[in-house]
Amino acid sequence: MKYTTSEKEILSLVSMYNGISRKQLAEISDLSQASITKITKKLIDEHFIFEGERISSGLGRKEVLLYSNPKKFTFLGIDIGGYTVRFALSDNSMKILHQEEFFMAELDEYPNKGEALLERLLHFLESLNTPLSMISAIGIGVTGLVDRDQKTILNIPNRKGWDDIEIVNIFKQTFLCPIFLDEGGRTMAIAEKNLGKAREVRDFIVVQIGFGIVSGIMINDQLLRGSSNVSSLLGHITADEKAGRCLCGNYGCLENIITFPMLEIEYKKRNGQYSSIVEAYERNDKVAIEICIDTGKALGIALSNVVNLFNPTAIYIGGPIFDSLPMLLEETKRTIILRANRFATLALSLEENSFGQQQGIIGALTFAKINFISDLKEAASS
Repeated sequence: MKYTTSEKEILSLVSMYNGISRKQLAEISDLSQASITKITKKLIDEHFIFEGERISSGLGRKEVLLYSNPKKFTFLGIDIGGYTVRFALSDNSMKILHQEEFFMAELDEYPNKGEALLERLLHFLESLNTPLSMISAIGIGVTGLVDRDQKTILNIPNRKGWDDIEIVNIFKQTFLCPIFLDEGGRTMAIAEKNLGKAREVRDFIVVQIGFGIVSGIMINDQLLRGSSNVSSLLGHITADEKAGRCLCGNYGCLENIITFPMLEIEYKKRNGQYSSIVEAYERNDKVAIEICIDTGKALGIALSNVVNLFNPTAIYIGGPIFDSLPMLLEETKRTIILRANRFATLALSLEENSFGQQQGIIGALTFAKINFISDLKEAASS
């Protein structure tokens, strides 16, 4: 079966809102009500979507909400971070059915990292009794650099041995479904755009910080990639040359200041009395609070420069570091307002992201689905 561009647009919108009326579809897509009726009938007949409850629109007849059919497709997401890897299976409504997380270090002993990752993934699927034929598409987000063709992991700065791995080709030897690869910050931005707070926002930045830093920038509804597909490397902006040499080879990278390992090192350097900075913060320790202020300021300065360059409407910030050390986020926000151009911050919204510590894996799953829909066979436009 082939699908027109308009049909794929409506399918994407139903997936994005997952509870949207035909009237709303017409308003957002600029298609006529007659076209919407025809398209949604086809998608219902083919079990892509289904009709749900009726809601009052205030005047006249009630509107019927349309939803993605959760059983139509199954997606596999892979979130490769600098320190952990997550696998997750979701249904077509993006509800996570199963997931697993393990440390990247568990793959260190294997010379062929791509093959080792594939073997671990197959074990995950086997434990769930999930046949490979059941998977409709795979989305991979990686905290590292991806080639322009989006088939190869060029480098993961925090890990050794993750260079020039043709991950898509390796997986294609086992899976028959489409496989999509991109940098993790971009997949997180895709999740925010399609399922989160940025549905109506055209210019925004997503930042996620834990054991590493990832970011994604969307300008005029388009992901920022750069000429070599290596844009948005917020973690490797030089923030303080005194911070020492980063694993990427540069000196003073932001990632050498504001990630969990670096905060712990800094806490010990300042002779903190508790076993960890998180414990110290919970006990209102002066040294821990000073570190949060200093590192929040460093992140705020870096982001204020990004704000001045791209003038986003919103910045969505998240990650375990802010859950554990909330003062760090407050200092980041304060510094952005103080340091960024005042005209660039007039309408700027600084918010927590939509999915917290799940942002990465939901990004990978969403990335799989939107590309899968986009790649449905094209028919002549109606």
